Amino acid sequence: MKTLKLVKAVALAVGISALISGGAAAELAKPTGAVILTIGGAVKYNNQPPFNKFNDAFLHTQEYSFEKAAAFDRAMLEKLGTVTTTIKAEPWPRAVTLEGPRLIDVLMAAGWTGSKITTVSMDGFAVEITAADLAARDWILAIKSDGVPLGIGGHGPVWIAYSVPGGTGSAEDESRWPWAVFYISAE
Repeated sequence: MKTLKLVKAVALAVGISALISGGAAAELAKPTGAVILTIGGAVKYNNQPPFNKFNDAFLHTQEYSFEKAAAFDRAMLEKLGTVTTTIKAEPWPRAVTLEGPRLIDVLMAAGWTGSKITTVSMDGFAVEITAADLAARDWILAIKSDGVPLGIGGHGPVWIAYSVPGGTGSAEDESRWPWAVFYISAE
């Protein structure tokens, strides 16, 4: 059943990828707004030049680089379709409703060809997510929280999470919900 769910998600994402690239199977549209997420590494569809220490200065400080990368602005992510999920963890004061595309849809739009990803937050915090982890949960790449776009200085530009049965996540769940994500290393 989990395999069927992943196959359906991959098929949907491949179709979405063709849509955002204007129908061209080997291209990804270039962002027209500020880039809020870059996926580098094992991707087929790249829309930005290879890593450059000067142009990618912040990424360089995090000691990541890439030959191929897919860059997304907010509008590109919204075009992938959005879902919502509500998450809460102890000792948060309240639940938070996140909105954004499914993580698998974003990865497929970039033409992800690997077996795992590592999310990288602005402070260097990294979370590894395997293909099996992606298939086991309904991950969201949130760009809004409680209807408000995520921004730098809060939990943005991107917050990655999944909902949990029972409504309240454990400390382990919370540690796997990285926020302030700006880069995904695709392997």
